[in-house]
Parts: sequence; C-alpha cells; structure tokens
Amino acid sequence: MIETIVGYAERAGRQSLRPVLRGAAPGRAFALFFFLVVASVPAVLADNVCDPGEYPDIITGDIFGAQRYGTVGDITAYAIGTTSCNLGECQANWISNTPAHPLIGQNLFRLKNGRFEHIGQAWLKHASAALQGNTCSSSCQSADGSHLGVNCSDPYGSGLNGGQARLGPKFEVNAFTGVYPFPATNMNNTGDDIYKRLQVHNADLDPGLNAGATYIAEAQYVALDDSSGLRGSNNMSWRPATVTGTAGSGFYTLTLTGSTIRTKAAIDAWFANDPSVVLTYATAPGDGTIVVGARVTALAGGMWHYEYAVENINSDRSIGSFRISLPSGAVVTNIGFHDVDYHSGEPIDGTDWTPSVGPTTITWSTIPYSTNPNANALRWGTLYNFRFDANVPPAPANTSAVLGLFKPGFLGSFGVSTLGPDLCRANGVCEAGETCGNCAADCQHQGGGTGCCGNGTCEAGENPCRCAVDCGARFASEVSCANAIDEDCDGLADCADTDCCTSSACAAADQDGDHYAASCDCDNANASVHATPGEVTGLMVSADASGTLVRWSPPADPGGIAVRYDTLRSSAANDFVGPAQCLETSSSDTTTLDISPATTGIFYYLTRAVNDCPSGQGVIGRLPGGQPMPARSCP
Repeated sequence: MIETIVGYAERAGRQSLRPVLRGAAPGRAFALFFFLVVASVPAVLADNVCDPGEYPDIITGDIFGAQRYGTVGDITAYAIGTTSCNLGECQANWISNTPAHPLIGQNLFRLKNGRFEHIGQAWLKHASAALQGNTCSSSCQSADGSHLGVNCSDPYGSGLNGGQARLGPKFEVNAFTGVYPFPATNMNNTGDDIYKRLQVHNADLDPGLNAGATYIAEAQYVALDDSSGLRGSNNMSWRPATVTGTAGSGFYTLTLTGSTIRTKAAIDAWFANDPSVVLTYATAPGDGTIVVGARVTALAGGMWHYEYAVENINSDRSIGSFRISLPSGAVVTNIGFHDVDYHSGEPIDGTDWTPSVGPTTITWSTIPYSTNPNANALRWGTLYNFRFDANVPPAPANTSAVLGLFKPGFLGSFGVSTLGPDLCRANGVCEAGETCGNCAADCQHQGGGTGCCGNGTCEAGENPCRCAVDCGARFASEVSCANAIDEDCDGLADCADTDCCTSSACAAADQDGDHYAASCDCDNANASVHATPGEVTGLMVSADASGTLVRWSPPADPGGIAVRYDTLRSSAANDFVGPAQCLETSSSDTTTLDISPATTGIFYYLTRAVNDCPSGQGVIGRLPGGQPMPARSCP
C-alpha cells in the first residue's frame, strides 16, 4: 500500500497542519502546507472573470458627435459622445442601478494666445448598459450588457451623455477610489436646456472675441473596479474642436476635428500645440494624479510672464493652494487666477483663490477645508490657472512648486518640479537664497575647489566627502531626504538613496501611493506589486511510482513583479531549518516533483515566494502564535 498524507493550513490569525488520509504507497507519507505571494501579471481569461490580481482598465477610446442643446442667458450647453474601451485583464462592471457602473465626465478647454483654460464642465453621465464593440481592438471578448468585456468598446452618443435624468453631480464622487453614492443627488431631476449639461459662457466661444482660439473637448471615465486596480489616471482622452457662428449672435456650433488622443488629459493639448510648455505629472501622497503645466515668455522692459495651468485628474484630496518660489527682491505684478464654474446646484463655493506675495514666494489659496469643506478647491476633473509677471527670468534648471492638499490626510503638501523665476542674481556675491546649484557663477568659486562653495552651508551638490569645510564629517546614512545632499557619500542623494525609502519627504516620488520612494519600489506605477511576498494557499500533493507532485495556485496578493518559488522538504513538521532540504529554488513554476528521498518516513513540504522587491523573500508559514516560521534559505 501507498499511504499519502496531505496537510493543509487554516488561516484564522494563525495556521495549523492537519494530516488527512488520502491514498497508498509502501512506507511513504507526505504532509504539506504553504503560503506565499507572486507578482506576475495574470493572463487574460477567455471567460472575462476578474480573478485575484486582475482588473479592468477603462479608457476613453473615442470622442465624437458634439451636440448643441440651447442657450439660457449668456450660457450655452453642449454634450459630446464618448466611446469607452476596456483594455484590462477582465470584464468591467456596467450594472445600471447600483454603484458598480462607470461615470462619464465632459469638459471643454480653450487655448488662446498661449493660455490654456478650462471653460466648461458637465455633470456626470451614469452608464446604464454596455455594448461589445471593436473601437480599440479586433479581439473583443464579449460579455453581457451588465459588463464590458476585455478589449471591447461601448459608445454613448451625445444624446445619451446629455440626457439630464442620468446625470449626477461630481462633488460626491471619489475619483481616486471610484466610490460614489447611488442614486446620485438630484440624478433624476430635469430642467431647462442647460441644466446639468456641459455649460460654457458665450464670451468664451464668441468668434469675435476669440480669434485664433483652439478648443479641446475632454472625456473621462470613473469606475470602482477600474480604480481598484489603480488605473484611474489614464481614463481620459481629448480631441480638438472648433467653434463657429456669427460674432455676437450667441448661437455657436461646437465641431470636433482631428483625432482623439487617448489616455491623455486635456492639458496635454497645451504641450502638443506649444513645445515651450513644460508638463510635470505628479502623484498626490496616497492619492491621485496631478499635472502642472508652465509656460514662460519674455515681455518688454525686462519683464517675464509666468503662466501655470494645474489639472487634477483624479485626486480626491484636491488642491487648496499653489506656491511658487521667488528670488529675494523680485517685483511681481499682473497676478491672475482662473477657474471653471460649477453649476446646476452643485454645492461648491466658487469664490476665486486669494493671491499672497511674500518676500520669497507667491501663493494662491482657497478657503481652508476646516472653514468650508465645499470651498473652491481644485477638485478632480478640473483645471485652474495661476499667472503673474516678474522682473526675473526663468531658472535655467527647474525649480519647485508646492501644492497644498485641501482635504486632511497623509502629508499636507508636496513639491512638483516646474519652471519658476531664477533665484540667482549674478553679481559676484553669494547672497541669501543663492547656492552652488542655482548660482554657480556667484557661489562656486568661494570654496576654492570644484563642487564646494566654501560658504559654511552644506548645499545641494555638496557632500562631506568633497566639501568637508561646508558639510562636516560624513554620515553613515542619509540624514535628510529633502536637501539634495549626499550625506553618506554613496553617490545617491535624498529619494534616490534607499535610506529614504519610506521618508515622507519622498512622497512626491511615490507615484503609486504605497509609501515607498521610486528607488525602492518594484513598480512605481502600481501600488499593488510592492509588497513582501506573503503565504501561499491551495497547495496539493499527489504521489505515484515516479515520485510526489507538489502543486499550488498563485496567491491572491502577489507582492513583487517577478515572483518565483522555493519548495522545501523536511522530516520534522515544525523544523524547516536543520533537517530541511531545498527541492526547488527560484522557479517560476507552480509545481515541483520530488523523486527523493530513497528512505521511508513522513515528510513535510512548504513553499514560499521570492520576488524582486526589496524584501525579496516571503514567509513559508506561521507558527500558532502568528510569528513567521523559521526556515532555511535556498539554495
């Protein structure tokens, strides 16, 4: 007879091994249990079902068919048609009367005389049923009407997207998580021609007032299952448009032109039309994506114009302040701000942001959240403008803007690299605010050596190894993660050094919000893959004359992006150190065949995951008290 014993782990705060009699073989018994984590990307399944680690990826595949609805007062309303595509690994939910269907946002922007502004927005279309088209792919895996299959597309004409009874407000939607209440506030209400629809002031459309202007239509999808896979930053697309009509008539037709630019926010059109524009994409700490655009132009009389546009793609915490550094003594004039109107009863206070000029900064800010949670913050799906003139040219290297977050949460602000006034007044004196990095002509010569100012201050670009006179003795590791100084002289400063993996100063470099800087992250675009490998589940064993086959399923939480497995065998159930042997090391297979040992007895098997994340090696299991079980390393 062959007697095979299969063990399994039970997770309820700890794991235990329970042998179960299964079969026959002379003198052999095998017990096995395991837990581990993999970070491989799951293959697309033909059945469309979302298995662990699989998510839909909804994008705006096309924008089409702009429609004019009418004018009330000085405002005209429009709607645009949109086609969604699911480019993910599994089907997307499209369940009409639940909070499990996508929402569709519509926006209009104007590019005029180098200035890019948001001039109109609509309430959100609540999707109701999904067709299974081929707009983005010829390999659509069709699903039912309550789901959009993998590689399939679903069109909504402007008549549907402008239908008032399926339009809900933006303010109660968290675009980062995809969570929203249903039914939405006032969703079933209808009204006049412009109610809830894409509203634009006629003055922003009138060809007589906007000669040479280009218009940009943008559509954005928001969905819970898409956001759960951290895929909410690519859901919008844009398309050029023109406005025609007799100047002053108030009757203006919006016509879409060109092609839809997929997975890009509207602000991308600013750069596409003007290569002097600098765009910087950043992730708000633990939240969604923000884009900062900047354009600087020379004016007469030694003045410079600074134009900024900031688009919030899907940050729920929103932006409540915007700050640019100024050199001491800079003269700032012509300060401006522009936002987009909320309408149709959304409870957002539209008060303009207040500018404030200090000795070394200019800051715009809205009313604090603690005073008014409905203040005019830069919320998701909107773009605000900030501008000023200064008697200082732009910095030759990028400076940092500081964005203050509106809603309370992890960190209160974060920096974004962008264009700004130069902090260097080249006069041969290393003055306050000037450093070797931003004013080498004035500062670097003072230290008598390359890379050392010699001014008593340890500055960006200096370190204790080559500039002890300014920086003192070297440190064993980075002391500050926000001063651009390589304090341990390992060639890496701040967030590029693994010493700063989890420093709050590196939050801006943490694009996926998993609290690890890019230098330490397996995939800085995907928070779900940076994790210590966990325990494997579903391990099974079978035996025949050829040996014992151990097999398992990939775990639900894979952790790393390149997961492999170590399989160990031991003759003692609670000791995988001394008597344990490695049957297989660093294999990507989820099976292993044990053709040894030649001796008889009862043997126990454990499998663990190994990935390319900083932690590398996961646990093989846990002791009754919940602690990781000790185990030898492989090989």
